[in-house]
Amino acid sequence: MKWSAIITTYNSEDVIGRALRSLADLPLSEKPSVVVVVDNASSDHTVNIVESYRDAVPLKIVLNKLNMGLSMANNIGAAGAERGSLFFLNPDVEIIPGAITVLMKFQEEHPDAAIIGPAMTDEDGNQQSSARSWPGPLVIASRRTPLGQTSPGRRISLLHLNRFNSSVLPVRSQWLVGAAMWLTPNGLEKVGLMSEKYFLYFEDVEWCWRAWKKGMEVWFEPGAKIRHVCQRESASGGTTFNHHLKSMLRFFISHPAVLLGAGPGRRI
Repeated sequence: MKWSAIITTYNSEDVIGRALRSLADLPLSEKPSVVVVVDNASSDHTVNIVESYRDAVPLKIVLNKLNMGLSMANNIGAAGAERGSLFFLNPDVEIIPGAITVLMKFQEEHPDAAIIGPAMTDEDGNQQSSARSWPGPLVIASRRTPLGQTSPGRRISLLHLNRFNSSVLPVRSQWLVGAAMWLTPNGLEKVGLMSEKYFLYFEDVEWCWRAWKKGMEVWFEPGAKIRHVCQRESASGGTTFNHHLKSMLRFFISHPAVLLGAGPGRRI
């Protein structure tokens, strides 16, 4: 099985060691051909921690002099990967043994699959939302305004978060959360990589939208599992919130159909 792991880091010293250890601990049949870590000019000890895993995993390290954003850094990582499938991972995830086998098997059986997402659980084993519907205006309002505190708002939010994610069988999803996105060779050829117009946030939404528009498919495969220590930084304001807002506006302007509740892929 040929696949490469691509991880973009930025001040990730608290989590990147566990991610790399999980890759090192995979059984031989699931080990990656290469692990490409692209660091976006971290100011902490991230790079030192990554360097300490040179003997544990087949490692390539790319050191950006500036923070290039997530999409561009991921694409830089893809350029250093081996031929085969590409698994784009956040530095705060851990691969559970067996996940790679499931993803590879699914890829072989579904040649029209471009992007596949695994099930994500937190450290206590609680499943997280990773397969979602298109984020139309009501969805945004239910998650960002007092509407979310009302019964209708909560229903809208839960449907957005869990409509596809609640499946126990593989299901076509409208889009996948970018913490763990498996790009198939067919997906790379027909859809390409992430759009570098998005510095941070919504690059995953746009990528899945483009896959559907190209006639490919986006799938959630709950049989493949990873652990994810998730922090919704955009909810706390500051720079990350500003990036989230800018990316959201860019997506809506580029894809106005979503404002009307429309979009490619499986309908709710």
